[in-house]
Amino acid sequence: MSEGDKIQINLGDVLRLVLPLDTQVIASGPHTRRVINWITIMTHWRRIRAHIRADDIVLMSLEAQREMSDEEMTACLDKLAKLNAAALILFQDVSLMVKEAASRTDMPLLIVPGKVTLRDIHQGIAALLIDRRVQVNDRGMQLYRHLSEISRDGKGLAAMADVMSKLTGKIVVIQDKRLEFQAWSEPHNSPLDVAAVKSWLQERESLPKVLQNRKAAAKTRQTHWQQPLPFADATRLVTPIISGDRARGYLSIVGPTSEIDLLDAVCVEQGAAACALEMAKAKAISEAKKALRGNFLEGLLAGTLPLGEIERLSTRLDHNTAKPHAILVYAWDGASAPSLRRLETTLNWLSNEDQPLLVHIYGGTHICVFQTLRKDDLELAASFELDRRLREQVKAEMPDLSAHLIAGMYGPMEVLAEWPSAHHRALQAMQLGKKLRMNRLVEYNSLGIYRLLGQLESQSVVMQFCQQIIGPLVDYDRNHNSNLVQTIDAYFNHHGNISQTAESLFIHRNTLLYRLDRIQELTRQSLEQSDMRLALHLSLKLWQLRDKGESGG
Repeated sequence: MSEGDKIQINLGDVLRLVLPLDTQVIASGPHTRRVINWITIMTHWRRIRAHIRADDIVLMSLEAQREMSDEEMTACLDKLAKLNAAALILFQDVSLMVKEAASRTDMPLLIVPGKVTLRDIHQGIAALLIDRRVQVNDRGMQLYRHLSEISRDGKGLAAMADVMSKLTGKIVVIQDKRLEFQAWSEPHNSPLDVAAVKSWLQERESLPKVLQNRKAAAKTRQTHWQQPLPFADATRLVTPIISGDRARGYLSIVGPTSEIDLLDAVCVEQGAAACALEMAKAKAISEAKKALRGNFLEGLLAGTLPLGEIERLSTRLDHNTAKPHAILVYAWDGASAPSLRRLETTLNWLSNEDQPLLVHIYGGTHICVFQTLRKDDLELAASFELDRRLREQVKAEMPDLSAHLIAGMYGPMEVLAEWPSAHHRALQAMQLGKKLRMNRLVEYNSLGIYRLLGQLESQSVVMQFCQQIIGPLVDYDRNHNSNLVQTIDAYFNHHGNISQTAESLFIHRNTLLYRLDRIQELTRQSLEQSDMRLALHLSLKLWQLRDKGESGG
């Protein structure tokens, strides 16, 4: 036995499964639940009683409609109402007088556009009455073709969501992989708390477990999931939007539990397939623009573009370069580091309209972030805030990550021509921050003497100077498992204050004095003499710039 034999067909089914989406409906009250038993074609209105039965849906041919005056059409509606007909379908618009009569007599009037024929409608309703499931599947394929046309016409996800919402009469939501809303459409009379629905949909835990892993979502054979909402008598149907080997987003249909049906399930499945095409197209366009930006930025930052070329090609960035900017550079440090592409995705997600980001993976080694600044942000507060949010997001997304971010920053830059030198300085800040184990965003201007020492550390005479003075302390610490290097570093950091230094090292004051005597003995440098104190301090700074793998580390 088919599903059509078991389930009563109503006017809402005809509207959703057979009639065009742009059908005009004139009705005074609730009409979608009117039961339909059969379909009757009316070629003349004077013999209505002989042909029409209760709960029939009536199709009036275009020829019969054209022969009727407004008064005759009004009388026809009155007779149909008395016979308890379900509705009247017309193929041409009618006057206001006829529409008012339809509302007054409570006879739903459905006016379909001229592009469809009486034969099409008759065949569709008859098929629905005989086998509802077949008609639902046919409607699903029609929907897929319609949504594909919308995508080809460049109307986007919002227009696609509107079509699906109109077809189902429910809330339709398209979200990206981070659950950000890409499109939202709802019927004007939705009984649900829209704000509560939006809040719940943005929680990753609201997704079925298998869909929370985007690769697993792409491999599962299940086509859609049905979930009750925790705060209302409502249900969500959700399907992953698959492109390639992973889910690129999610399509949901949300409505009262009692109204979720087979069409909604077919709609969410076919809609997700069409959305996948739209997202793939949008991604291809985005990648093409990104390649143009990347080629320009690579040449700009490498310093190979003359000023004239910089000005001529700057439009490729699709970014306002006339405003002040800061540059931040990021890289991973440590084993099992994620890809730079993943970090790039997170940064793009953190971008906002007020202070947009231009993000680029430079040479496959690090990420450059050009952040638009407000003119009064001379302290780069927005950049430090961006760094804080990025680290919080990375920790939330990858709580078990063993690698960590190293970062450098420089700014502000007023013009595009300053970007290459700013990039070099930010990169230098990141590299020095790594050597000094700062584990934070390092601003170039805060590095002080390290900027000079970083240029000198590789020279042999400087290395000999460092080894001669700080080397004995390093060797002593290694052989005796002591902390003399740490002690002298703390001493300088506290400007020679004995009490503060001892407190920072959690040792007694006398212990600190003993260590300082030992340091002076081993290095042959007196802390009482300014020149010797400076030599010891400089050699310590140079030693701190050593590579981690160097002996004495």
